[in-house]
Amino acid sequence: MFKTTAYYDRLTSFFSTPWWMYLLMGINFILLAALIMLYPELLAYLVAGFLLFNGLLMVILAFRYRSLRKRNRGWQEDFWIEV
Repeated sequence: MFKTTAYYDRLTSFFSTPWWMYLLMGINFILLAALIMLYPELLAYLVAGFLLFNGLLMVILAFRYRSLRKRNRGWQEDFWIEV
């Protein structure tokens, strides 16, 4: 019982660590919307910058979740969790 609880505590803490990435993406959405309203003639450049920035954040998150999958297998072996 305790080993299963420790597994879920570690899993929850891993998913809550990249909170600042989600915060940056949210701020980026708000900033993009405000800039498009102020400067509609720069729409293409603003959208391109937005997509580039958020694309890079998504790649970083993808690598973090990939490492989680590898650690998940180790946790399951350590805590004898059957899937």
